[in-house]
Amino acid sequence: MERAMLQVAAAVIKQDNRILICQRARDDDYALMWEFPGGKLEEGETLEQCIIREITEELGLHIKVNSVLAVTKHNDGIQDVYFTFYEADIIRGIMTLNVHETAVWAPVNTLAEYDFMRADRPIVDLLLIKHLDQGICQ
Repeated sequence: MERAMLQVAAAVIKQDNRILICQRARDDDYALMWEFPGGKLEEGETLEQCIIREITEELGLHIKVNSVLAVTKHNDGIQDVYFTFYEADIIRGIMTLNVHETAVWAPVNTLAEYDFMRADRPIVDLLLIKHLDQGICQ
């Protein structure tokens, strides 16, 4: 029997050169590790619908999806998981932590200081490179 491909959508939400990152709950798998918020694709929805739903459920925020920042593949030890990271903006809402331990607006140049999930680390590297490139170009 062929196993369904696991797809995850995550949001990279940037405001004033800071990125919204979330710390997983202490009773969750990978407790207290940092991640870009998001979650698993449900049957019948698009990846964009998935990330909008997940951010509303997890953080009480409504977002506008702008573009795909990156698509990656990560093996969690059991199966390949395909991640789509979207750049997004908050359009309304007051952040409430429904599943995370905490959330912070981290300056881009400090992202490497956080203990990110393995699947999120390539995006941290990408954001740091983009940040450095923008600094050189200014």
